[in-house]
Amino acid sequence: MQFENPKLEKPGMLEVHVKQAAEVDDALTKAIGVVQEAATEHRTGILVTRIDVGRYIVRAHPAVPFGLIRQQHERS
Repeated sequence: MQFENPKLEKPGMLEVHVKQAAEVDDALTKAIGVVQEAATEHRTGILVTRIDVGRYIVRAHPAVPFGLIRQQHERS
C-alpha cells in the first residue's frame, strides 16, 4: 500500500496505490482518515475515485455534502 501526496500537514487529497485486493479497504480507510481533517476544516465531503486497478484518489470535494463519502469510478 502506498500513499502519494505533497508533505502537507492536512492534505486535501491522496493518491492510493495497492498491489493486492485485500489491501483496498484498509488503505482507503486510512486515506479517508487523513483527508477527513481537511474536509472538516473546509466543510466538504470526501470523494473516492477509482482511477485504475489498485489506484484511487481520495479527496475533500465541495460537490460532496459535508459529512458524506461518495465513490465513483473513472471510465477509461
